[in-house]
Amino acid sequence: AKIEKLLAWLESIKAELGIPKSIREAGVQEADFLAHVDKLSEDAFDDQCTGANPRYPLVSELRQLLLASFYGEAFAEQ
Repeated sequence: AKIEKLLAWLESIKAELGIPKSIREAGVQEADFLAHVDKLSEDAFDDQCTGANPRYPLVSELRQLLLASFYGEAFAEQ
């Protein structure tokens, strides 16, 4: 229950500040994003900070996360 309240509060703050809900809403064209999503995924995987995560992600998981972020969808691990 507490995490849901925190997430709802964050969403309200984002709305109040005018922060876009997605990469697409920020003005990035879908064709441009899709043309670069594979490279973005690989770059995220190769980033030195990625190794500091508690669980090392797969490139395919990073791609799914980026796609969810573009479309404003919740990311769910598979």
